[in-house]
Amino acid sequence: MENENDRNDSPELQRQHNTENNNEEHNRTAFAPYPPESSISSIPPGELGPKKQSGLGIASFIIALVSVVLIIVSIAIAASFAADFANNELLLNDPAAIESMDEEALVPIVLAGLSILASIGAAVIGLILGIISAFSKTRRKVFGVIGIILNGLIVIGAVGLVVVGLAIGASAVA
Repeated sequence: MENENDRNDSPELQRQHNTENNNEEHNRTAFAPYPPESSISSIPPGELGPKKQSGLGIASFIIALVSVVLIIVSIAIAASFAADFANNELLLNDPAAIESMDEEALVPIVLAGLSILASIGAAVIGLILGIISAFSKTRRKVFGVIGIILNGLIVIGAVGLVVVGLAIGASAVA
């Protein structure tokens, strides 16, 4: 019915009706809290899709994996040194023989100790990167959380080993 009335109206009434509709839409959009949607968006296409992974979170995760591998290799080197030391009867029976050992014989245990310290330092850095990535609001948090867990376990494990070592050392002195 309305369409028939529009056709019967004079062109001037139709123009006035169109002008009123345009004014209403202008008033509606002028005071709207959000701009009207248009076919051309000012938002880049990458931001409309799913969130990307956090680079810091991925770095934290990779640092955790490298730290775990470095600790395992260090333990294997230290175990090899301890096995060689335990198999040498001369070193076990004569404490002075330990002092007379070649410096080259001690290199594996020193490398193992330094690599464990390096992996703990890397784990602290990875923990910090994971925490930073977990607070990012524009990126996904999966790798950051995994990095926090793995790096946190490494740091807590290292602190726990130090505490146990101090407790054993204190009980041996007493």
